[in-house]
Amino acid sequence: MTLTLSEAGQNVVAGTFGRAMRRAGEALGSMCGQVIEVQTPQLQRCSASDVLVMAGGPESIVLAVYVGITGSLQGHALLLFAPPDAHRLAQILLAGLLGPGELPMESTTDPLSYDELELSALQEAGNVTISAFLNELGMHLHEPVQPTPPQVVVEMAGAVLDAVLLDLVSDADQVLAAKTTFNEGGLAIDGTLFVLPRADSLRVLLDALGAIGI
Repeated sequence: MTLTLSEAGQNVVAGTFGRAMRRAGEALGSMCGQVIEVQTPQLQRCSASDVLVMAGGPESIVLAVYVGITGSLQGHALLLFAPPDAHRLAQILLAGLLGPGELPMESTTDPLSYDELELSALQEAGNVTISAFLNELGMHLHEPVQPTPPQVVVEMAGAVLDAVLLDLVSDADQVLAAKTTFNEGGLAIDGTLFVLPRADSLRVLLDALGAIGI
């Protein structure tokens, strides 16, 4: 199913992401005692097959936080980072939570190695970011959009995304992809937030935002 949005409709969707990410930054800052801004400088709708390309290709290693979407909407959400960006974000969050003297040492020999504290911090960052977006949607739908417990995995992008894309294989042009930047103290950390609703939920989502028919 393909839904065509006007420029005004696209601006409505972008505004929803922007408001949600501001709330995500406030929540992350409150959690770790840092000033963190979360922005989505680039938002696009794309086909499910484009997601692997945006993730760097099927063999690219990523850290992904996955949250299922249940309730009035059905689908999936993923926040993906390249390993160096994931480490940097974990260090920022843990510096506020633990203090610089208590930080785990970032691996210099294996960028794919994360300790338990780093994974926990990144899982919570993904959970907060995705939940902020789902809460924003829930305000427009006037009923809750329920996230499943977050899961964090370090794996090739193809392995991470295969199961999700298989669930959506019959649907075209229905993925919302937002380049997401976490800013703290002049340091910018890049990620990508993918929201992958099922086809019927996409129309519900866009209609609730008022993005259809404008």
